[in-house]
Amino acid sequence: MRMWILALEDLSNLDAVMECKPDAVCIGLAPLAARSHACVQIEELPEMVKRFHQHDIQLLINAQGMIEQSQLANVRNLFHQAIDTGVDGFYIADDGYIHLADEYGNQIGRDLRQLLIIQPETLLCSGQDANFYLEQGLQAASLSHELTLDEIVACAQDCSNAKNLEVLISGHYSWMESRRPLIENYLRYIKRRDAFEQNKVYTIQEQMRDARLLTWQDDQGTHIMSDLPIQAGSDLCAIADSGIERFRIDAFLKSNEWGIEMLQTYRKILGHSLNENSIESNLKQEETLIRKEKTNVRH
Repeated sequence: MRMWILALEDLSNLDAVMECKPDAVCIGLAPLAARSHACVQIEELPEMVKRFHQHDIQLLINAQGMIEQSQLANVRNLFHQAIDTGVDGFYIADDGYIHLADEYGNQIGRDLRQLLIIQPETLLCSGQDANFYLEQGLQAASLSHELTLDEIVACAQDCSNAKNLEVLISGHYSWMESRRPLIENYLRYIKRRDAFEQNKVYTIQEQMRDARLLTWQDDQGTHIMSDLPIQAGSDLCAIADSGIERFRIDAFLKSNEWGIEMLQTYRKILGHSLNENSIESNLKQEETLIRKEKTNVRH
């Protein structure tokens, strides 16, 4: 069954989000989340779950921060508490959550791996990569944002359970992350330390390309995102025909209203009630897994 997932930019205008009826929304749980402005504290989570479930909308949790040993006890406790609220899934990048799910699942007599959605950003690049996680009982595997349309389709063909693959069809995507305070260090180096603001979005430009990438620094380090949102456009039809059923729209760095508009538009594209060229696809065209190679071509 086709699943439309909307990752929220923030917690505003939730009534409009619910009226739009995505099958699931994704919010962050502090401090487990990465790259999310739509974060709640664990004390707020039960009410959020109840509110979305009343509208038959699943609530998925961004838990994509990497687990450090010093944080493990707190992460374990928050993960257990979040499960107990009845959330429908966790986006993870750290395989350690698989062990945490097994550990708590044995305590309460549940298979908790089916709550995990692996989203390691650029690392899941083949159907066999996806099989590795899906055969361990995870709910879904999110393909790399680096892939061409042909590569996405090939992944689906090579995956034993393509319906549990997930694709980002609209939204900004991560280019690079570092735990180092790179922006602050750079501004200090050029004697502009006073210009640094934590969580402020800056733009940077590489020497080899014109694109101005979005970047900011927070407690987790430095994040660099794409200059423009990825758009599957009419290529979504071929992705759906390949057997993939999970489509994610990420409103991060845009707005919830933008996310709602994209969701409505892509539903119409797949329903053939809208001109398929209403959104132009900007999926990578070259046959390569490396979107960030040193070329003069803007991607």
